[in-house]
Amino acid sequence: MLALMFSFRPVYIFQIDVDIGSSSVARGVIGLVLGYITSIVVDLAILIEAKEEAELPEYILGTVRLNRLRVNSAVPLEV
Repeated sequence: MLALMFSFRPVYIFQIDVDIGSSSVARGVIGLVLGYITSIVVDLAILIEAKEEAELPEYILGTVRLNRLRVNSAVPLEV
């Protein structure tokens, strides 16, 4: 299970952080893959998740594709 953190700021910002590092399997796969690739494509879908049957169907709010991200040009994010 992936760790999630939600935050909302009253300046119209809603943020979701997905910590894939909390999964030992995901961490291992990323470590292996990053050593061999030069660019990646990320497909992301944001949806409203149903917790109970009455909340079905689930709704997709939007999707985005990040195409040809160059891994070697990434810089660490200082928080």
